[in-house]
Amino acid sequence: MSKVSSILVVRLSAIGDLILVAPITAQLASEGHRVTLLCKDAYRSVATCLPGVDEVLSWEKDRTGIKATASPYDHVIDLQGTSKSKRWCRKLNLPVRTYQKPYLRRALLLATKQKSFALTPVVHRYANAAAPFFAEGFRPEAMQYQLRLPEVRLALPQQPYIALVLGGSYAGKRLDFQAWRQIMDGLSAFQMPLALIGGPEEAGMGESLEQPLGSGAKNYCGTTTVIEGFKVIANAALVISGDTGFMHAAANFNRPLISLWGATHPNLGFAPWPSYDKQRSILTTSVFSPISKHGKVPWWMPNPMQKLPLDEVISAAASILQDKTMP
Repeated sequence: MSKVSSILVVRLSAIGDLILVAPITAQLASEGHRVTLLCKDAYRSVATCLPGVDEVLSWEKDRTGIKATASPYDHVIDLQGTSKSKRWCRKLNLPVRTYQKPYLRRALLLATKQKSFALTPVVHRYANAAAPFFAEGFRPEAMQYQLRLPEVRLALPQQPYIALVLGGSYAGKRLDFQAWRQIMDGLSAFQMPLALIGGPEEAGMGESLEQPLGSGAKNYCGTTTVIEGFKVIANAALVISGDTGFMHAAANFNRPLISLWGATHPNLGFAPWPSYDKQRSILTTSVFSPISKHGKVPWWMPNPMQKLPLDEVISAAASILQDKTMP
């Protein structure tokens, strides 16, 4: 099935999940396939950065125009893998390859916390769905899978800087103000500017962290687009982030990275990809972790991010930045 085809790839959301599709679309295109990606309208700007994608369509605006009759596509690769996406793909009457979600194994991992139930990295599960279109198997090491960023005008710190990602979709992925203040105090020993990244929800925290005289911080929270945030990440000397889309962007750009894990866990299959030397994972000491795939924490349970060993964050930064001159 490795002959050249026109392929519709379905991955509706979100930022991190779409970034992890990059090595798949890059290899599909490198083997001559024409790739169209269907995603939710809110994530089109991210999808347009994926290498190898010829066209991006909106789930809300464009899907009704994709008809079973006279379809321009030869195959569909459903990387969403939900009941909704499966039902819609079946209506196209085209050959469909579907990403299989390991519901049972994930449930066992969340219930037992045992590493023996660790999930295969999601990139390789995506690749399995696309395998028939790869002539010689999945070869990410041979691909240019970095995001293709458009030209954006954004003032960045003039000297090497550390990017701190304050946000997170749920509380189980986010540190609070005091934790970030402690981390910033520890990072001050490196005498490097700090770039604070987040959405409108983090604007207030970012402003408060930026304000103290001599903090060395520049607040980008709530004032930049996602693509501008990617630019901050792509040029950072070090990125410190929870389990977020910006964490996956840092890995995609092969930036030195410290990832922070609370309610979620790398064993759930969404660790930074690819793995490389200047990358560290700091895990909570909470016995409740992992709690969920998305970072949701039940109301009655303490947030595992409150038990993140912050001193290990500073130690990891020192290890990664060891070629920098310490005061």
